[in-house]
Amino acid sequence: MLLYPHHRRTLRSRNRRAFIGTLLTFLAILCAPGSATSQEVKGELVRIDYDAQKDQTRISLNPMVLISRKHEELRLGAVTGYPGKVKVAPREVVLVFVSLSGAEVDKYEASRKLTVIIGEQRLPMGEAKHSKQSEGNLFIEKMTISIPMELFLRMGRAKAVTLKLGFTEVPLTAAQLTILRAAGSYMTE
Repeated sequence: MLLYPHHRRTLRSRNRRAFIGTLLTFLAILCAPGSATSQEVKGELVRIDYDAQKDQTRISLNPMVLISRKHEELRLGAVTGYPGKVKVAPREVVLVFVSLSGAEVDKYEASRKLTVIIGEQRLPMGEAKHSKQSEGNLFIEKMTISIPMELFLRMGRAKAVTLKLGFTEVPLTAAQLTILRAAGSYMTE
């Protein structure tokens, strides 16, 4: 089949739109597994799902934007859960960092250690697990790391928190700390 230049642009545009749709689905699946019962709270920032087949309740913080630049975006989500429907305070929460980029750069493949800085205290958390995928001109890196629930709650209560993932350092805004506080509340109370 012979493709003219304007056909290639149309196909690229369709592929890009299809990939964006796939990406949004991926993010939805990341933070909201299929379940029999689902409850969205705080303007869809926090989602509570009960899976009757697994008898598991999952609480997710939908990814919030930490950095948004011309060709890059870094988001943070969090996931935890407990068996059954009766709320049990989880011991850990998994932080999910998603990096979207327009350039094929493995920004977090070689350096993905997480350090949480609360006030002046630096708390090294270790190295996050890393995966990546790409489609057309969009490159996605996903990093996950489990931290103690106590630390997650402390982050939400703090006045100043900075997350350092690899070489990227992000001070959290007051609004982002409020979102963490709300998520922590839904995860433990």
